[in-house]
Amino acid sequence: MRSRARRDSDMAWLRELLSFGAVGIAATLTHVLIAWALIRAGADPYLANLLGATGAFGVSFLGNARLTFRTNRGWASSARRYGLVSLFSLVVSSLILLCVERLGLALWVYLLLVVLVVPPATFLLAKLWAFAAVPDAH
Repeated sequence: MRSRARRDSDMAWLRELLSFGAVGIAATLTHVLIAWALIRAGADPYLANLLGATGAFGVSFLGNARLTFRTNRGWASSARRYGLVSLFSLVVSSLILLCVERLGLALWVYLLLVVLVVPPATFLLAKLWAFAAVPDAH
């Protein structure tokens, strides 16, 4: 029989996973809507993508800091760490693309691998490092 503490821990992980997914969807929509609106207004697509990604980072950072992981770590420290996690995710997805291209595989293989690798890695790095609780100094 599982202990109450174990059940509570499992429920906390489930809540965090669901929240992380919802925040990710909100961030993705933010990115796409900003980029789409700017492109429709005549902006350069690369600039529109950069501004969309910047907006998405803000939604992702704030959503995960406040809702998903409810961190007690300072904002500056969390933002730096989460920025590095986001950069790591970009590097990993780029390396996956490079490998898929070099192996001559279909683009869907790249997309599948990115979906299977990047979100779980990002979740773990965010939970265990970027937003990890700071021990009380008492």
